[in-house]
Amino acid sequence: MRLGGKRAGSAPERMDIAEQIRTDPEGGSRRLVAELGAGLYALALRLCGNRADAEDLYVRTLETAVAKIAEQRGPFFSAWLRAICLNLRRSDLRRADLPADRSVAPESIPGESPTPLDETAARADAAAVRDAVARLPERLRAPVLLRYWDGLSHAEIASALGVPESSSRRLLSEARAHLRAGLDELLRERRTP
Repeated sequence: MRLGGKRAGSAPERMDIAEQIRTDPEGGSRRLVAELGAGLYALALRLCGNRADAEDLYVRTLETAVAKIAEQRGPFFSAWLRAICLNLRRSDLRRADLPADRSVAPESIPGESPTPLDETAARADAAAVRDAVARLPERLRAPVLLRYWDGLSHAEIASALGVPESSSRRLLSEARAHLRAGLDELLRERRTP
């Protein structure tokens, strides 16, 4: 998304939020929720698969970010915030010793469908992609969500995951290969009567 010719969420804007939280925690927190809250909640919902857990993860992420704002360094505030969310979710899964809930995946991207048949096919394709993404191992699913649903750059993904940029590129490449294989298999199944 672009605002006034700048990509929304650019590094200087996000650093301003971090600085505001440091100097005015209440005002900075309100600004954080207003500017980044919707995207952060969407990530939490995709990671958790249900609203109750997503709301809890969202609130804990915001609380942790405000509490640890002094530790935030670098130009990618939004990626730092997402890293907190991802790490809290991983911690929850380890503590509960449960597999990640893959039953709810990102909503499909709306598109123009001229006929009901095309619309039905598009919904089926979107569902197939969501299912394929949901079946990816967590180490591959997180970079895909950050790149294609949240629109982060490779540098921002690397920052969020705590890996070098080359690793984020490799993980995305590996994830795309898994997705291709999974979607090819699904298409073969659809064609078989």
